Amino acid sequence: MLSVVTYGRNDNYGFNLYKRTAFGFNCIAETLTDQDEILFVDYNTPRHLPTLPEFIWDTLTEKALRLLKVIRISPEIHERIKRDSPLKILENVARNAAIVRSNPQNHWILSTNPDVLLVLASKWPSVGALLQNQPDSFYEMPRFDIPESVWSALPRSEPQNNLHLLRDWLVHNKAAIAETVPDCRFQRFLLFDAPGDFQLAPRDYFLRLRGFDESMNRYLHSDSNLAKRMWLLNGKRTDHLLGHLWVLHQDHYLSGEWANSVGTIVHNDYHAKVRLQSEIKANDENWGLKHASLPMFSLAQRAENGRRFFSPLSVPVNGALPLSREVDWRLQPLYKLCHYEPQVISLYVRELLQVLPPESSISYLGKNSETLEHIRHHWHGTFPEAQIVTDFCAGAVPTERVTPDVLLVDCYYERSDEWNQRLQVFQGQLQDQVAKGRISSPEMDEELSRFTDNSDEQQLRHQLSVIWENYLGCIKPRPGMHIVLIGCNNYAAHFFTFQETFARLCVGRNQDKTWLSQWHEWYQKLKVRLQVDATPNFLLKAAWGLRLLKRRFLLQFTGHESLLGYLYFSHFMRIRSRLLKTLNLRTLYVHHRLVIMRLES
Repeated sequence: MLSVVTYGRNDNYGFNLYKRTAFGFNCIAETLTDQDEILFVDYNTPRHLPTLPEFIWDTLTEKALRLLKVIRISPEIHERIKRDSPLKILENVARNAAIVRSNPQNHWILSTNPDVLLVLASKWPSVGALLQNQPDSFYEMPRFDIPESVWSALPRSEPQNNLHLLRDWLVHNKAAIAETVPDCRFQRFLLFDAPGDFQLAPRDYFLRLRGFDESMNRYLHSDSNLAKRMWLLNGKRTDHLLGHLWVLHQDHYLSGEWANSVGTIVHNDYHAKVRLQSEIKANDENWGLKHASLPMFSLAQRAENGRRFFSPLSVPVNGALPLSREVDWRLQPLYKLCHYEPQVISLYVRELLQVLPPESSISYLGKNSETLEHIRHHWHGTFPEAQIVTDFCAGAVPTERVTPDVLLVDCYYERSDEWNQRLQVFQGQLQDQVAKGRISSPEMDEELSRFTDNSDEQQLRHQLSVIWENYLGCIKPRPGMHIVLIGCNNYAAHFFTFQETFARLCVGRNQDKTWLSQWHEWYQKLKVRLQVDATPNFLLKAAWGLRLLKRRFLLQFTGHESLLGYLYFSHFMRIRSRLLKTLNLRTLYVHHRLVIMRLES
């Protein structure tokens, strides 16, 4: 029985990474039995993205899905262990993490790459059948490169046919040429060029060596170092399987990554780590992140979990396409943004939950119990054993600061009956003005929209500030922490207000309000008062009328309805840019009513 060890990252590296990887997984699986396994280590994929196999699972065969197990190494672990490495993937750590977590019952381990294919001689139904007749040893194989135009012309979903076609292509073009290492100093343990695409040995050999040398954290030669140590362990012998097996590599040089980096990359020390290598063992007792709790899951099970969203759905067959609710044509931007449907918005929060580690701690900061229940339901459905989402506002203000992995900040807004009534009164007043010909219908719509936005913004600001001032100071932020604003987007005023409050209470970065900010805030309150109280007050009514005339004049001659608004917007954007630069709160994802951010430092 065989464990195939490989690694990668969801970064679209090289030419057509997703097809290359799916093509490789499907073809490798075709040469294995159901007792074998493929261990893929997803290394340093950004937290908000799924692992590479999850990204392409729908293009994999059922057999590949069954055999694939995914181990995820997070960006936080990489930052902790990379030391002075310039690499985004520490290949040796990744491979070792799979080796120590491989099935102990499997006798053999094959270390390879996800864009490699294996073609067996026809007498061997599987790699396992071939290895039953082979003695314990270290095996290397040459690789044959398949040009991009050849492998990309084949469908990834037909692995058996693809292996036959590629074998025939190699035979027809006489391209199955084994590139041996011509240097007598190295050919004893390095039989062929590019040894890292096929390094096969008993699992016990890898454990006795303690895997790949994790001190080699730069480019190249890790496979040569392993070959040298395997050669020493194996009694200064390296074997091959020529005549039984071909190793095919899906070439991707057209992408240019390698050519662009030649001359600038820093290599591992070939002289010390290969030529003069005399030690068999490498690494300490914690090699392969042995004591780290790394998420590991069956890709087939994860795919099945994804399919559950579609079964059972009792939707009747209907020639029409009924909407979930009637279209709301009202011009009330802030209210329609923040007065969301909890059941719907939680579906989009779920996208983040599904890529979190199951041990993540999640805290909810808000007052909408329905939203919280939906999120708890999705979190439990994703990881049944995970700890419950904490309601930060459920009890007294915590006396000690806490550090959640994810902070869900709910900006849900429900307009009060009093303000709904004021809105109706103001709408009636505007309709009277339209009937008398004093304002046009578009002006009425715009004025009503401005009034609702200004009044809703004041009510929401007060509602949120009470929660944020009481509880945000109890958060102890750390790099990598996710912050999700629910019922918000990056155009809403409370998006910046949160960042400002977070910077002041959590990070200790005060930013005093400028006179222009204070003036703008006062003017917004005045406008709401003006619109609410204009009916019984002749002076306020006159001021409201003058404001309409002023807006028409400025729009005609300057293109802007308000000079103060234009100046404040430019001023606001400069302040916001400065704050975000120092805060280093990166926006990862913006849905219409959802903003997902991560604290970088």
